[in-house]
Amino acid sequence: MTVAASVMYVSSAFAQSLPNVQVLVVDLDRVFTETVYGQRLQSDFREAERALADDFNRIAGELIAEEKQLRDIRAETPPDEFRTLAEAFDSKSNKLRLEQSERRNKLTQDLQVARENLLRQLGPIFSQLMQERGASILIQKDDQRMIVFPHADITQSAIALIDQRLGDGIATPKN
Repeated sequence: MTVAASVMYVSSAFAQSLPNVQVLVVDLDRVFTETVYGQRLQSDFREAERALADDFNRIAGELIAEEKQLRDIRAETPPDEFRTLAEAFDSKSNKLRLEQSERRNKLTQDLQVARENLLRQLGPIFSQLMQERGASILIQKDDQRMIVFPHADITQSAIALIDQRLGDGIATPKN
């Protein structure tokens, strides 16, 4: 409590010695999780993850069945022939694991690209909020220890304006 009071006193004294510079803060994590657009992105990602997991489970089931067939024929199959079948199975299962890993990486990259696309669209919205409040600096809030006066945090206003302007990112943007 004493530290916060000291920081506020020093901040107040320091701010009085500077020209009128308004600083605003936005929590981009909240923007990505609380806007309609961000929620749609997350929903799409979860749906794609589920489909990928379902596909992985289907493939794993097929590989388990194929491995069981190999075990069942091992005793009556000549060693050279069995080795060829086992190597083909290993090659196939490694290829499928690699493909699944690549699909997972692609999905993660697609989400990152979608988030970056949303972030690019936020520039004009943040600019509008800064102009409305006479701010010249916008800081991304990424540290919970950051001391921010409530009137400087524009996250909720940004979320409302983003929802109004961008909706879910699929519909026609509203002005």
